[in-house]
Amino acid sequence: MRKLMRSIKGFPSNTLVLALVCFFWIPSLSQQPTTFTSITPGGVWPADDGKHIDCHAGNIIYSAQSKRYYWFGEHRGSPGGVACYSSADLYNWKNEGLAMQKGAIAVLERPKVAYNTTTKKYVLWFHYDNGGYGLAHLGVASSDSVRGPYTLVDHFLPNGHQSRDMGMYCDDNGKVYIIYAADPTNVTIRIVELTSDYLNVTTNDVDIQAHCEGPGMLKINGVYYLITSKCSGWTPNQATYYTATSVTGPFTSKGDPCVGDTNHTTFNSQPCNIFQIPGYSNGFMYMGDRWNGVGSANSQYVFLPITITSTGAMQIKWAASWTPSSVFTPSSVKEKNVYDFKQAVFGNAVNRTVLRAFDLLGRSLSLNYPRDPHNYSNRLSNPMRSFP
Repeated sequence: MRKLMRSIKGFPSNTLVLALVCFFWIPSLSQQPTTFTSITPGGVWPADDGKHIDCHAGNIIYSAQSKRYYWFGEHRGSPGGVACYSSADLYNWKNEGLAMQKGAIAVLERPKVAYNTTTKKYVLWFHYDNGGYGLAHLGVASSDSVRGPYTLVDHFLPNGHQSRDMGMYCDDNGKVYIIYAADPTNVTIRIVELTSDYLNVTTNDVDIQAHCEGPGMLKINGVYYLITSKCSGWTPNQATYYTATSVTGPFTSKGDPCVGDTNHTTFNSQPCNIFQIPGYSNGFMYMGDRWNGVGSANSQYVFLPITITSTGAMQIKWAASWTPSSVFTPSSVKEKNVYDFKQAVFGNAVNRTVLRAFDLLGRSLSLNYPRDPHNYSNRLSNPMRSFP
């Protein structure tokens, strides 16, 4: 320290202060977490602690009370268990720690969480197994807090069937279903309804007769869509989707939902869930894991928007970077009118073919405006400039 003081003796005081401030301040800047403004599938995704998110094969729920999203999944680092992350925007995530420690459970996979509005409990379901995958049980745990800790309630064969890869679907009538790859070598997919407290299964348990795994489900316009992967271990494969007018089927295979997926590998991912983003009438997000041949803490995530076309087809297209507001329609009338207005003014003005106006009730009025002779589209970017 004396040598340091002698070496800086004679420096102007303001220069010395600036040097010391930079010495201590610049390293702290480098430790600040990255701020994201969109979802970027397939890349490294650091949380607030600067580490890649370790939360695989799970699901996301939204708390209207806290206005935060909670993401649950397999924590493949040490110690193992169920990870919990939270976010206000789906882009930037806070590591909330382990919601449930693996402890003596040899295999804890595919965790999914639902909130029961009657019991005020958060209920966690997962694949519970031994080291040789011979048990093939469903496990269930519960907690009073969304972040846990979750306490094991039971594990068992649902209605006598083996269960391995599993998903969860929460219907809009409050009923919750477990979708599970059943019996030896995942020979089929079954869908079982849970009891009203979400802590057990009912006998409403049906076989959709499809050899697959990695299930996720959505419903729109009275039609249920089920997406699955084939059974190829950690290797990605071509997804298949099915449709039905009842949650328990019968389901009809409709083929691969992925558009432009030239390698037929579901964009190098395996489905684990479909999340309906609140605030959008059609805001369904595909959630997939990019295992890279073996599941690890560093495996990436492939989250992509799902489109249901006017003909009822499910489509998933690659997007290197996207936001819900850029692809989905807001659900409220006010938000939808703002969305339509922006789409009309900015989208159609750029095309320079048609501008649209809106009356006080938000109804669209088309105004033909050929070729934009006064260059309105360019001036829209500078609203302070006057129009002729």
